[in-house]
Amino acid sequence: TPIITRHFSFFFFFFPYLLNVLGFAAMTLDRVDARIIAELQAEGRLSVVELGERIGLTGTPCARRVKQLEQRGVIVGYAAIVDPVKLGLKVQAFIQVKLERHTDSNVETFERALAAIEQVVSCHATTGAYDFMLQATTPDLEALSTLVLKQLLRIPCVRDVHSSIVLDTVKHSLRVPVGHLALAARR
Repeated sequence: TPIITRHFSFFFFFFPYLLNVLGFAAMTLDRVDARIIAELQAEGRLSVVELGERIGLTGTPCARRVKQLEQRGVIVGYAAIVDPVKLGLKVQAFIQVKLERHTDSNVETFERALAAIEQVVSCHATTGAYDFMLQATTPDLEALSTLVLKQLLRIPCVRDVHSSIVLDTVKHSLRVPVGHLALAARR
């Protein structure tokens, strides 16, 4: 057990450094940045003047802060949030995909094929029994069946697919939590 303890100590000591080197460390943002992000996530169409009034800054410093957040890649874009049901997309599903072998070539083939499938709105590489978790939205069950059987399972490197249909959405948010930024700024 001393060897295991030593390895865990080494891992936890160097883990924050490793995250930083790999580019996963959080940027240093202050409470004002956190408030800007929270306000823009709640209402992305705010003018700089309105945003400044809400967070207690005048227009110019507020605009400068927003521009810095955009340049640093914290704010990556602005978009309209659309209700899929109002567009006739009534079926949502989460689809787990397992590849034949997890090689660079297979991953590249899968990602290339997936990029052409409009119904898949998100794809995440995951740990566990499956390699990817997809979120898809279709007009009906027949379209979901076509997506799974005639598109996903026909990708050459796909070995297995498991689908779960969404019965009800209990919580759905596109907002990223920012409360930890305000707490970190106080320390």
